Order: sequence, then C-alpha cells, then structure tokens
Amino acid sequence: MHEVRPKVLKIAETTINAGSIRAMLEDLDGMTEHMDTVLQGSSSAEAITEVAGRICYRSYGVGVNPNITKVRTDSKEYFANTLSKGDGSIFEHASVTFAFLNVSRILTHELVRHRVGVAISQESMRYVRITDLGMWLPDELSVEQRMLMRMAIQDAEHNYQKIEKTFDWNKMTMTQKKAATSALRRIIPDGIATNIVWTTNHRNLRHVLEMRTDPAAEIEIRMVFDEVGKNCQELVAKYISRFRATSTGRWPWLVEGCITEEGMSTVDHPAHYNTGPMEVIDLIEGFA
Repeated sequence: MHEVRPKVLKIAETTINAGSIRAMLEDLDGMTEHMDTVLQGSSSAEAITEVAGRICYRSYGVGVNPNITKVRTDSKEYFANTLSKGDGSIFEHASVTFAFLNVSRILTHELVRHRVGVAISQESMRYVRITDLGMWLPDELSVEQRMLMRMAIQDAEHNYQKIEKTFDWNKMTMTQKKAATSALRRIIPDGIATNIVWTTNHRNLRHVLEMRTDPAAEIEIRMVFDEVGKNCQELVAKYISRFRATSTGRWPWLVEGCITEEGMSTVDHPAHYNTGPMEVIDLIEGFA
C-alpha cells in the first residue's frame, strides 16, 4: 500500500478551424470587423461559442439581419447578455478534457452522475490487476485514524495477494484472467487510486463546478474541482472569468480571496490541496 495525491491535468480543449469559419461567415455576409477581432483575439472556445451563438439571429453586424439595428461588439457583454437570458445551449459547442489521476472510485462514482454533455474513459479493474494498492487519505485524519486506515487497507491488499496466488495466471486465457481479476476486485475498497479521462462541454462544466465545490460536497471531489476551476480561469476568461477560494466548508480551508480581479493568484496554495472550493463571483445567474 502506498499513499498518493490526486492530480488534475488539462489534456485537450476545443480548437477551431479559423479558415473554415471565415468561409462560413463570408457566405452569411457576417465577416465583420468584430468577427475578425473575435477570430484573431479570442480563445478557440470563446470564438466557436460566439460564432455559433450569433448565427441564431445573424447578429454578426448591423445590416446582416435587417431586423437588427444594433449589435454588441464587446464579446464579454455578448456573453453576459446571453447568460442573463438563460440561453445556455451555445456554451455546449466548446469542450475541455481533463485527466484525473490517482483519484478514488469514491470520486468517480460521484463524477459519473454528471452524464449530459460528458465523455468518460476510466481505468478498468476488470482488465487491470492490482500490483500495489494506492490510496489518498484526507489530511484531516488524526495520526491514530490514519494508522488504523492504513492497517485496514494493508489487510485488504494482503488478502487480495493471497487469493491472487491461488490462480495459475500463466496458463489462463485473457477471458479467464478478466473473470478472475473481476472477482478479486470485490474485496478492494472504493478508496483505491484510479485514473479517469473526463471530457465535458462548457455548459456542463459550469454546473459541475458549482455542484462539486459546494461546501456540502465530498472533500476529494471538492479539491479536484478546485484545481479544475483554476484551469478554467484561463480557459474561457470572458464567461468563466473570476473565481475565488472561500473559507466555507467542512474542513478549515486555508486560503481565502486568493484570486485577484485579474485572475492572478496572490498567494501560493499549500501543497496538500487544502485551498477551499472555487466560488463564481461575477457570473450572471441563469446559466441554465
């Protein structure tokens, strides 16, 4: 048994084909000065969201749609107006992919409840036989509690290895190995470290951030999505723009107000992740 720490890595995000978008806008008479600025100065996620959103009313510029006599030429204002109306569907065009490493199956059981707009690939305990049981234990445990938990985990690991030795793995087919590995995993605790790749669109991302950094959320998923929130500050600055760590929660969160108006960290977060949930402080309610 060895102790691990959850790790969050952003491994992919939406990338636009700017040439094709320009061709589309030219066909729609929408290649305006503002849209040129969007394609040159915005992130791919922001660009595809605004381009897709404006196609609904052909609001790329004045005169493109004769019913429109005024358009917003500030992207942040455009997103704010969209959010204020509850038009969340345009935020489903962009997506981001994270790798969550060394997280428990406690976390993944909760994560998979968020299914809409999500793709998930998780390490299989039916195919992957355990050689060394890794686990993250909450920092708030006392020395005695940590010792007792480690003993319980080591007992489970010892029994797993004892049963494992009763199989002649070298003479088994892959089908037989899968069946045996699946049987063995039944005695492994949910706290075992696993790895999962999680892709979501930005509409769902906002929802999960709010849900899983709530003070009532489970501690591990809170600290993981605290890291996701920090990544998102740079990802889509115009509509997921300002977060701060709060002091609310079951455990004594150590960092409060650690994000400035510019989205920069004012303090170094402790290495043990005890930084508190991320709280959205300037998004308009109605991101449905």
